[in-house]
Amino acid sequence: MKRMNAFLPLLALLAALCGCSFDGAGTNIDGLSPTIYNYVSMQAVTEPPAEETDAPAETTTVVTGPVQVSIEDRAEEILSSMSADEKIGQLILAAADTEDVSAQIEQYHLGGVTFYAADFENSDPDTFRTMCDRINSKSKIKPFFAVDEEGGDVTRVSKFSAFRSSRFKSPQDIYKNGGLDALKEDTAEKAQLLRSLGINLNLAPVCDISDDKYSYIYPRTMGTGADEAASGISTIVKTAGENGVASCLKHFPGYGDNTDTHTGAAHDSRDLYEFYNRDFVTFQAGLDASEDKTPAVMVGHTVYDAIDEGVPASLSKVVHGVLRKRLRFNGVAVTDDLSMDALKEYTGDTSVYVAAIKADNDLICCSDAKRAYQDLRSAYYAETITTAELNAHVKRILIMKLEHGIIS
Repeated sequence: MKRMNAFLPLLALLAALCGCSFDGAGTNIDGLSPTIYNYVSMQAVTEPPAEETDAPAETTTVVTGPVQVSIEDRAEEILSSMSADEKIGQLILAAADTEDVSAQIEQYHLGGVTFYAADFENSDPDTFRTMCDRINSKSKIKPFFAVDEEGGDVTRVSKFSAFRSSRFKSPQDIYKNGGLDALKEDTAEKAQLLRSLGINLNLAPVCDISDDKYSYIYPRTMGTGADEAASGISTIVKTAGENGVASCLKHFPGYGDNTDTHTGAAHDSRDLYEFYNRDFVTFQAGLDASEDKTPAVMVGHTVYDAIDEGVPASLSKVVHGVLRKRLRFNGVAVTDDLSMDALKEYTGDTSVYVAAIKADNDLICCSDAKRAYQDLRSAYYAETITTAELNAHVKRILIMKLEHGIIS
């Protein structure tokens, strides 16, 4: 106890510098654990986020000949060579039109395409890889080739025997039966398969926490508490990155036990305390595990009344402010599929694609590339989306592609 008392003045000083206070037991008086308080602050969480600064993000470097160029500088160089229409297309992650994906990408300059089960059903590894190679050869800026290969209920590739003898099991089952070692082995095999096909972005892992075995999201979660799930998420993100596949953490700020937003609106009335001490723990773990290969973060469509009442997270600038400022995330924010029924009652006459970009998403996940491109293009030339906004979003996308070796 004497040794603890000796440290109390220092603890008090540190607390004062951080703008928070602790009691003699080391507990944050605001009710948050010291670990989580380091990442986020409960103060003014529902206020609009502060303006972005021009301070450069921490970046690694790429080597081009004898000169080292920072990834940020390389992104700026690529950005300066792009037309406005090319930049607009980079904001779109569209469902692939496998009958003519090359034309789709060339016409709309797409930042990426997402492949679903139907795109693999009548294909094989050689055919699929050849298609990806052909698209890359025609692309000025190579696209994200994305897929939802979570394992378990959500498998787009491994459900077909041409690609794997059996579908990947869910991370929950893998972890329960073999712990982190088994999860690492499973993730490595999964990433190697995807990479061999040309896929460079897996829209996984699911970072959501659920205690209800009957809830919609539970089978896709780690099936554990936050701290234990955080270790699993960290392992998945790190291992996937080491094997050449970028991750996308979903569904921020945390799905909870809410209903399926594919079929209608969902509201979450939980207190902020639960998000900061539970839901955000896994997202922060995934971000911390990424090292110099930043994952994307997918923002869901649930309405979080304690954060931004009445606005789906994917369309909420306040929710994105929490992600950017409280979790210190400066990477690529991706919407969940904007065709979901959960959004229909909120956008009115405004284009959902434009609303998503104005909320500070970088990539919009959609099934109608033509409509998304036309709406964004119209908004840009009408100055609803400014050049500064467009450049900021595209730069994040380029940095992520550079970090993961998608472009050089």
